[in-house]
Amino acid sequence: MLLAMRDASNPLNDAGQVRPGDTLWDARDVARYLKTSRSWVYQKAEAGLMPSLRIGGLLRFEPDAVRAWARGTPAGENDRVGRRA
Repeated sequence: MLLAMRDASNPLNDAGQVRPGDTLWDARDVARYLKTSRSWVYQKAEAGLMPSLRIGGLLRFEPDAVRAWARGTPAGENDRVGRRA
């Protein structure tokens, strides 16, 4: 399965947001977004403390899930933050 990805060396646009069309990040992309080391990302993902996907032998990350995890909210609840029913 091939995934459409642009220049993986920089997943963020000038505003610090993921560019449209990017589907998955690798550990380097996550480390850049979180401003931490790749080894830290691998440690958290392998320990099950960070949302990740295993594709064969590769570790990949969904940008929305990483953003939600960094905020401490489950993925999919982003629209409800700050709103009351």
